[in-house]
Amino acid sequence: MWLCGRRCGLVGAGSQARPHDGYDTGPWAVRSRGLFRLAARFALMTPDGKVNAAPNTFSPPSSRQHGIQPMLPRIGILALHPIQYYVPLYQRLASRGVMDLDVLYLSDLGHRPEVDSEFGVPIAWNIDLLSGYTHNFISNIASPGTKLGRLQKLRHWISSHDAVITQGYDNAWMLLTIAICRSRGIPYILRCASHAEGRSGGIRRSLRNAVVRTVVSGSAACLTVGQLNEQFCQRYGARNITFAPNSVDDERFARAPECGRREVLARWGLPDSRKVVIFCGKLCRRKRPLDLAAAIRLLPCEVTVLFVGDGPLADQVRASLAPGQGAVTGFINQEEIPSYYHAADVLVLPSEAETWGLVVNEAMAAGALPVVSDQVGAAPDLVCGLGEIYACGDVPALAGALSRALARVADPRTRDMVRQHAAHHSLDRTVAGFEKAVLTVTKIPGNNSPLDVFPHAGQSRRGREPEEI
Repeated sequence: MWLCGRRCGLVGAGSQARPHDGYDTGPWAVRSRGLFRLAARFALMTPDGKVNAAPNTFSPPSSRQHGIQPMLPRIGILALHPIQYYVPLYQRLASRGVMDLDVLYLSDLGHRPEVDSEFGVPIAWNIDLLSGYTHNFISNIASPGTKLGRLQKLRHWISSHDAVITQGYDNAWMLLTIAICRSRGIPYILRCASHAEGRSGGIRRSLRNAVVRTVVSGSAACLTVGQLNEQFCQRYGARNITFAPNSVDDERFARAPECGRREVLARWGLPDSRKVVIFCGKLCRRKRPLDLAAAIRLLPCEVTVLFVGDGPLADQVRASLAPGQGAVTGFINQEEIPSYYHAADVLVLPSEAETWGLVVNEAMAAGALPVVSDQVGAAPDLVCGLGEIYACGDVPALAGALSRALARVADPRTRDMVRQHAAHHSLDRTVAGFEKAVLTVTKIPGNNSPLDVFPHAGQSRRGREPEEI
């Protein structure tokens, strides 16, 4: 078997060993699979040292044993912690009646205040991140519990589902989840934003590639977020690829805020007579905010620039601005962020390593034209053909891209064009992708065809009127 062979003693009753067709059979690939087997064996071990090799069957809840309603697939999503970008997706999936969904968080960071190492301030989002869907925490900041207790909780949680969706694989707990799923014959669906090879080389890269190929090719489905991510999944042997774009709560960001442009700028003592350029994110080396500050000085016209965020480079960015040219706002929480996007004409994301860049989705939903470096994962999907893409680190190229973008936003139609373009990566399309993958993988008897994602007129799967989407 893939992550747990028969010699591991963890293959459930009735399971069949799978061939390694398409796998990397080099020494590092073999070694990485051995590491996964050891991880799964440790995760499934009981306190007395025995391996709990449960069969691949499990008893459904009593609510699903009777009645005429079609059974809903029981789907678990494993996520790092409550994140403002993903919670609207969980809420929408839970409300649609296509699956029984619950989310297991590895931490309660974001729900409880904790100092962010790059923002440098206590972070707790001021919007509701926990209502509207079933969720639990494997650990929390106040009472983390023992490692063995968390392992047992994870094992029981996995076994209660028809399939598990992992939001990434670059975390030890995510890899343990994948190992346990494979050992128990429970399909897992992989969703990540990876697209680059990384900067490591030699043995380290060989080991990483072997692990990634094992994770990707062993998944029952991959939910891809964009073009570069789809190429990544194809390169590492994904068998079933479904498009589920990276999205945000586009309705919230498109809605006109209570605080208008003039009020936002007046808060920082800035006039509203100039075009506004915004940077939104952590002021750290990886995001390269100083590139934007330098490019502003090369522009032939005066603009206002807002650096919305905090971080170790905040003082340097602030010192680089001429008096009255702009402001460094510090950390701005979620309730206030839409008003900043609506105040901006252009968003700039100069990052040197950005797997996607969801601030691009947010800003475009508000109508701001994006200018991004070629190291931003969202560039081919959201920016190409509309905004500007430049070579990362090339400040004169950034200044040129910014000049072209500022000329374009003089057209009053541009804002609506940006919003329409962003709609191709809407939350609705993400929901459709998740549901298609889930129904394809689980094939629960009595459910609609995997391609029939949305309930039709009449009764929905939970006996209520279906939602429009």
